[in-house]
Amino acid sequence: MKRNLNKIVAFAIGISIINGSIVSTFAADNTQNTDIIANMKIQTDQKGVLTLDDAIKSAISISEILALDEKKISYTDKINDVNKTIDDNPQLVGKAEIEMSDNRKDLNEDTRDIKLKQCKQQRDFDEDKLIQKVTNSYNDIVTSQMKIEKAKKDIELKNKDLSVIKVKNYVGSTISVDVDANTVSLEDLQNQLKSSESALKDAQYNFKVLTGKDVTQYSLDQDIKYDTFKIDGSMDEYLDNVIDNYLKYNMQLIELNKNYFDDSDNKAEDITDKDKPSDEKPILSNDGDLKAYQEYATKLDDYYQKRQVYAFKLSIRLAYLNAKIGTYESETNLDEAKKQFKEQLRNFYTMLTNTQDNIDLLKKNIELNNKQLRIFKVKYDAELITKTDYDHQVVNSEELNIQLRSAIDRYNTLKEEIQKPWIAFSK
Repeated sequence: MKRNLNKIVAFAIGISIINGSIVSTFAADNTQNTDIIANMKIQTDQKGVLTLDDAIKSAISISEILALDEKKISYTDKINDVNKTIDDNPQLVGKAEIEMSDNRKDLNEDTRDIKLKQCKQQRDFDEDKLIQKVTNSYNDIVTSQMKIEKAKKDIELKNKDLSVIKVKNYVGSTISVDVDANTVSLEDLQNQLKSSESALKDAQYNFKVLTGKDVTQYSLDQDIKYDTFKIDGSMDEYLDNVIDNYLKYNMQLIELNKNYFDDSDNKAEDITDKDKPSDEKPILSNDGDLKAYQEYATKLDDYYQKRQVYAFKLSIRLAYLNAKIGTYESETNLDEAKKQFKEQLRNFYTMLTNTQDNIDLLKKNIELNNKQLRIFKVKYDAELITKTDYDHQVVNSEELNIQLRSAIDRYNTLKEEIQKPWIAFSK
């Protein structure tokens, strides 16, 4: 009976294949090489290959953010030249009455120089962020394509399993619940595939906006680099250095202002009650006396001048005090930001080491799986297992490759964020 049942099952499967209800099997594709390698390949339909480097170059060439950064650098340089001319020649803009000290001119000059360097640094930061964004998008699409290919094979095998279950149910060796369970499982796989394909289309659209490249017209390179990263020496020292590099111009501006306002030559005078002018406005004593009127006019002019000088001193003192407290506040905020950045980077490094351990374990699992797959191949060749059993093992092995590639992608992103914290912290 068992032999007859096997014949019926085999016959039913053959009929299903002829009728097109099952996609052609793929066990034969693995007869030459049963090892599962880290970079699972997808059929490319002879399309040209779009490398990650090419995608990055294209994204840089069309980036509006980078183009704006270049304009900011150019215009900041021009604005600095104009402001330097004003500092050197205040009379040209009607400010001859304002005497600017050499210290103030030096402060303005150094501030302009640092802010120009800041603009150039921001341009470099934005390029690094763009490179990482393209890299993440590129790898997400590749991984999604691999998952979709695996999902299609899962559906293909589930179709075969369902056909076998239906035949067994027909001959009475299984119950209808098994048919229903496999049918529901197949529908779930089909829904997952449909959802994954929709998500991939969205990712491809966003990639085209980002890079200007229609990824559907290309094959993508599935190779992914994996170079381990380890902090040698003191972690605190390393993290302090990368954070200081990130914030160096902010630090320079704060230090520049602190030095300026702490210099006794640049301090604004404190205002006391004795500096306050009298509130008593001069009064004309004799309305018809010319000499009395001239004295009145002189006193009135002196009265307003003293009040103007007092108001000017108040504004200078107020500006000085606001600048001082602003500098202290900026320094405190920067120190707090550095502490937070350092804490986050330490967390990133912990995640990095954990991901590396996961990668090492996945590699061991793949190596073990390769050995098991070779055993399955021998059993299949010896007709000890069915082709479907062998194909199930192949597809399950491919899942490890997807997991490995995803883990390496996460590792590389964390590594970049640790070495270049502006990628993570200036989003």
